[in-house]
Amino acid sequence: MKQNNTKFYNYIIILTFLALSGSLILKSNIQYLIALLGIFSFGILHGSNDLFVIEKLSKKHKQNQFLKSLFTYLGIVLGFVVLFYFIPSIALIAFILISGYHFGEQHFHHKISNKASTLATLFYLCYGLLVLFLLLYFNVKEVIVIIEDMTGHHFPEVVFFYVFIFSLIISLSFFLILSRTNPDLKASSFRNIFYLIIFSALFYISDVVWGFATYFVLWHSLPSLKDQINSLYGKFEIKNFIKYFKKAFPYWLASLIGMAVVVWLFKDTKNFLSLLFAFIAAITFPHVFIMRKLFNRH
Repeated sequence: MKQNNTKFYNYIIILTFLALSGSLILKSNIQYLIALLGIFSFGILHGSNDLFVIEKLSKKHKQNQFLKSLFTYLGIVLGFVVLFYFIPSIALIAFILISGYHFGEQHFHHKISNKASTLATLFYLCYGLLVLFLLLYFNVKEVIVIIEDMTGHHFPEVVFFYVFIFSLIISLSFFLILSRTNPDLKASSFRNIFYLIIFSALFYISDVVWGFATYFVLWHSLPSLKDQINSLYGKFEIKNFIKYFKKAFPYWLASLIGMAVVVWLFKDTKNFLSLLFAFIAAITFPHVFIMRKLFNRH
């Protein structure tokens, strides 16, 4: 199992180096197109099967249970959209914190025995914030414009630098503490340092959309798809991916339609990138809690 997981990440590393090369070779509009295709395909798909995951995790499989989960899920997504519209600054901070936790959990959950402990939770959060603010700091001028369009507030560059340094120091501290009781985590030290070097090179060279799409698709969405398929069908392979895709397709299509509706409604008042990140935030919010439940079950 460990050998297969290592092989899986080796493929991701190769694809990341190709993305790094693409940021130097490809024209910006081609990068933008490929990045959006990645986000709207694997990026959105990995969270589209949440209701099926809920059904599998729940002991109740009745129709009314599914409808209850559906309306709860949609209510949370719509609630987050409303929050972004009326209180965008609070919604943005919530999105950053939730995404940071989720990215960290996806990356390290299989290396920590007590996945739901307070220490593990704080480590997930700090590591995810480290990766996010590594991206944001290296693209700070572009990011400031996007955030100002989303919230109407201007954040100085120094804020991004301080959060990056703080998350780096705290992540390292938690990693060292957790490594004492988690041998798999300790054994991954050099590999994870290597990953951070790759992320740094990628984020420094690329713009925010290309950098985010590369990390979001290759380092988060694909591993998440792998974990979900392993949990739902027992093994990550093509035939099980097809089963997963068939189940997720209606919700994936609905997500794309929802994104199109949001863009159409707010096209005259908001930048497309602002709407894209707001929409990702809305569908991420319930997904985080579902995946936490899935990881804790294992």
